[in-house]
Amino acid sequence: MAVRRLMAQGVVLAALLPLCTGCFFAARQGVKALRGDKHTAPAACDGTVLPPGMPAGVDGPYALVQHTVPSAAAGREVQVFLPAQAPGPSPVILFAHGFGADRWTLYEGLIRHLVSRGAVVVFAPYPTLGATQDQRYGALWDGFAAAVAAEGAAMDLSRVGIIGHSFGGGAVPFLASRAFVDRGWGSRGGFILMLAPWYSYGTSDNDLAHLPSWILRGWQVYDGDTVNDQRMAADLYAHTPATAGRYFFQANSGTLSLPKGSTCPLTADHRTPVQGNSPLLQRLAVYPVVDALADQAFMPSADTAAKLAALGHQGGGYRPLVREDTPVPAKPQDAYRWPWAHPRNPRQGEGTP
Repeated sequence: MAVRRLMAQGVVLAALLPLCTGCFFAARQGVKALRGDKHTAPAACDGTVLPPGMPAGVDGPYALVQHTVPSAAAGREVQVFLPAQAPGPSPVILFAHGFGADRWTLYEGLIRHLVSRGAVVVFAPYPTLGATQDQRYGALWDGFAAAVAAEGAAMDLSRVGIIGHSFGGGAVPFLASRAFVDRGWGSRGGFILMLAPWYSYGTSDNDLAHLPSWILRGWQVYDGDTVNDQRMAADLYAHTPATAGRYFFQANSGTLSLPKGSTCPLTADHRTPVQGNSPLLQRLAVYPVVDALADQAFMPSADTAAKLAALGHQGGGYRPLVREDTPVPAKPQDAYRWPWAHPRNPRQGEGTP
């Protein structure tokens, strides 16, 4: 039985840790993380206690209802998560997972948070090994389209967001062109958010320029990431028209002091958006970005605009979230498993990030 448990852990790690093509080198570190060999944070650091005066993602009132939709392209079922008893068609968020992280439970915290605030979330798996990049991107899009065909009555496709992590983050611009340009979704508001993106295929500077001007664009990188070079995110930001609403954030590692003397060591690395990795940092750095973009895209007001503009500029001392108007990667390329100057990067000819 012990052997079986270890084998099961290995399967989980293969899906959880790479989050981009070929990153299985991280498996050894991931075994330690699953065993609890990393620092053990006190209970106050699990995200249930939030520091006063600091922006943080707070869940909304809606429970989650899960439906499944077959997808021939992926050979797997697409997961559709709906807010229970929502008053009408809800805004839609399409989620593109990291490479190998094709079980929705690996992003369960983020997905439940989005649904709790009233969004329909679609999680579409795509093939990993034995597939081309075009096939993976195609499976992602086909899965989203299948979910819309099956569950469209619950969806307000005039309000659409697209979030991707790692490999899925690199796919976001391609998906955005399909959704916002080809299909005309997001006519009343939309956003895209790329979390530590890998290389972006099928994405030219012209594609970036031709997204509708009202689509908000966001990027988030992590100071402790050693997997995906921050230059991928900085490149897409730099080649997005300055007239568009564009927002670049870095989540930072550090130690946070909470009321009653608790201290929480927080690590902002490539796995930050993944379930079980620093849930407090997710509430302080990931959820506020998603919430601010969604609020301004779906329910714009002077208040939502002000909160988005202020995000990442607050406070002194340790700042879990910082907005960068002119992002410059702090690490050399050889600090990353997947550097900018790699033969697999198709955007090297688009300019220097």
